[in-house]
Amino acid sequence: MPASRQQIDEQAAEWMIRLHEGGFSDELRLEFERWKHLSPHHASSAARMQEVISRMQSLRPQASPAKAALNAAFAAPRKTLPRRATLRALLLAGCLIVPATLLLRSQYPQVWLADISTAAVEWKTVRLPDQSTLTLSGASAVDLHFDARQRRIEVLQGEVLIEVAHDPARPFIVHTAQGNMRALGTRFVVKRTGDTTVLSMLESRVAAQSENQQQTLEVNAGSQALIKHDAIELLGAIDPSSIDQAWKHHQLVVENQPLTQVLDEISRHRPGFMRFDRQALADLRVTAVLPLDDPERALNLIVETLPVTVKHFTPWLISINKNSAPEK
Repeated sequence: MPASRQQIDEQAAEWMIRLHEGGFSDELRLEFERWKHLSPHHASSAARMQEVISRMQSLRPQASPAKAALNAAFAAPRKTLPRRATLRALLLAGCLIVPATLLLRSQYPQVWLADISTAAVEWKTVRLPDQSTLTLSGASAVDLHFDARQRRIEVLQGEVLIEVAHDPARPFIVHTAQGNMRALGTRFVVKRTGDTTVLSMLESRVAAQSENQQQTLEVNAGSQALIKHDAIELLGAIDPSSIDQAWKHHQLVVENQPLTQVLDEISRHRPGFMRFDRQALADLRVTAVLPLDDPERALNLIVETLPVTVKHFTPWLISINKNSAPEK
């Protein structure tokens, strides 16, 4: 039976990893050439994945020593399972989901180039030079800009719990593409969501300013604000203790929230890619406590309560569809 397109893509991903790990022989290279000539599908799949690798490697000169993760991804062989899995996911993503130009705008380049980052199911707490602490949830990334005059954190993606150490000589600024947040107190959460930033205040207050500098708003403890490029609006009250518990246990607590928004959040915490039709799922809403450090279980809990089906194509690609209405 001829190999399916999916199987050919997976074989091509394995070939790319083997060839880029180094130490391959002329015989292995000839074997790869023979594999490519088995069919046009073999050759085109290998070409698309090689394009992804070439574009990613072209970013290397832009990386500073503090951002060596991208270089390490294609450096001398370190045949560990996490590295192979990461490369395989990247290559299959480039081949199955999006062209390389779109892939470069996805989470992979940002995570690999960031000063501090987490994998999809990883939480990490880091103590900064000023004794402040950052806790990053899964698939998050930040850059640090610390010197004698400033303490600035740039949130590139994901969600970060920030606890600020007192330093009257250096303001503590958190920056996203939508604006700046100047800490006037201690603890708050910053989350990048699409073209917006959500600020959740747990203690004290933060002065938030939109990126176009046209609006500034002070957000106090127990409040949440939505920051856009040209506006800031309060979203209402929050329960800081509930947010603390959710972070402690790596949970997503939602009440009557659109399923599509919940799937977006689970997707960020799950390796690979998740496909679903937003319009088809638009009328479904979720009230649940979901484990973000176990996204498969989170999806199973959704399936148990809503009329949806999860279909796995590969470990890196799943599809979520609304169940068809039964015929009368």
